[in-house]
Amino acid sequence: MEAVHEQPLVVVAGIENPWLRRRKIRLADLVNEPWTWPPPGSRYDTLIAEAFRADGLRPPRPAVYTHAINLRISLAATGRFLTVVPDSAVSIPSKYPSIRKLPVVRPTTRQGIHLVTLKKRTLSPLAQRFIDCAREIAKPRAKGK
Repeated sequence: MEAVHEQPLVVVAGIENPWLRRRKIRLADLVNEPWTWPPPGSRYDTLIAEAFRADGLRPPRPAVYTHAINLRISLAATGRFLTVVPDSAVSIPSKYPSIRKLPVVRPTTRQGIHLVTLKKRTLSPLAQRFIDCAREIAKPRAKGK
């Protein structure tokens, strides 16, 4: 396994959500809000819960659990839910125009992106090309951490 990039996880809300009017938000402010996030025991669930615990908080109990990031984003877009997504989901404004990143002051929570290959297996030329491209794309992003 080779780590090629880490991206921050961010809290997002629909464009009509009142939290977007705030300039500074602490996780403690959001504990009692309705959340949607990945199922218990998943990697994202662990990362999100760790962020709350790092602030000395008990993680909220989400109203909806789902692995489907598109569903979490759709629920957040209604303005009724908050969710956590990789920063790349909101870094391109036209990708999901109905959500925005909240200015949450919190410990940095990062999710790694890794390349996984099997030992003693020859990669096909296409697989090798994909890996080379992934490394090339990740290089400038790693410098901008």
